[in-house]
Amino acid sequence: MNLGDVDYSWLPDHQLHVVATLAHVDHTIERALRLIHDYTEQGPITFAERVTGDRMEVVVEALAPLPEAVPRLVADALTQLRAALEHTLYAEVAAGLGRPLTEEEARAVELPATTDAGALTKWFRDGRRRRPPLLYVGTPLAQRIERLQPFQLGSPDEHPLRLLAVHTNLAKHRTPAVAATRLGGVYPDDPRSDLTVALPLKPRPQPGDGLPLQEGDVLVSAPHGARIPFSVVPTVSLQRPHTGVWAIAAHELELLEEWVRTVAIPVLVTGNDEVSLLPPQLDIAVGHGDLRAELATAGRTAAVARASGRAAAVVGRAGLVEVLAPSAGSHEAETVRIWLDSLGDEAVVERVVRLGRVGGHPYEVIRVCRELIAEALSHKERNPESSRTDSGEA
Repeated sequence: MNLGDVDYSWLPDHQLHVVATLAHVDHTIERALRLIHDYTEQGPITFAERVTGDRMEVVVEALAPLPEAVPRLVADALTQLRAALEHTLYAEVAAGLGRPLTEEEARAVELPATTDAGALTKWFRDGRRRRPPLLYVGTPLAQRIERLQPFQLGSPDEHPLRLLAVHTNLAKHRTPAVAATRLGGVYPDDPRSDLTVALPLKPRPQPGDGLPLQEGDVLVSAPHGARIPFSVVPTVSLQRPHTGVWAIAAHELELLEEWVRTVAIPVLVTGNDEVSLLPPQLDIAVGHGDLRAELATAGRTAAVARASGRAAAVVGRAGLVEVLAPSAGSHEAETVRIWLDSLGDEAVVERVVRLGRVGGHPYEVIRVCRELIAEALSHKERNPESSRTDSGEA
């Protein structure tokens, strides 16, 4: 979307507060994902080998504990997402009434998460709570609330509002988010090898994400004496309190953040979600005299997407060095590394994509490789001070 196409006139001044809350959520998710990335990159699984009959087994010898900050940051992000919804609803009621709410009315303003239509009707008609007139059955705001209810989905337990409610109820009243390192998949680097794996990437043996990981678990087995390289995919996952299903933490956070920001808030405010999407990223560590003016230039890439881009860039840098360094000559391998390190993550991914587009066409691959090597050499000429000598060489 071009900046000229963005129109935030749908967001009234009394709802601008939600922009800052969403930015706080985005920052919290990024902190959690950086911790998760560092944890998984260090290799949380320690392996051991043992002989069983005529086969060699690789087992889990130890599992590094997950940083305690991870479940708490996740819980903080989810709680703030729910707060964004509740605050939006409260501000809409207050603006509609045109007066401060009484204490009794204020206590009655909340966003239900019901799994059937009858439960929502009962909630609206609960005589123990004196709801403001704007929340009576049939009013526009009541209809917007109804549109967001979990029972509107064929599988209510998987509806984002239901997920958000159960996660935050757990975090507020019982325990931080239940997070654990799981076994996402194990696969041989050569699919034709005689390797038996504990959990192939596909198909999943059960709903949700992978299998639990414990000391002593067998990951792979192979004929005794064989040396077969393999890869293990650990995941940091959250358990959904109401179903027990595990979901990859980044995926769960992405699902709920996106739904709140792009669907729920627009529906609560306007009745539909066909509006310019609120930006997820804004620096709220500094004061903003005009928060509305900041919307036009705020970051439009959410934390999970940014983390995915960083991960893709890490893989892309390593892959490009592997592809380009032999063509550039061993003495220029460092030049290629330095050039790639100077590029932003998006620029690295763009070059990986450029090379991938010509895969299967040898002459085109050579042409693109030469272009990329020329870029690396040009960077070296422009930045001679960045050149490094290998250890032990003059």
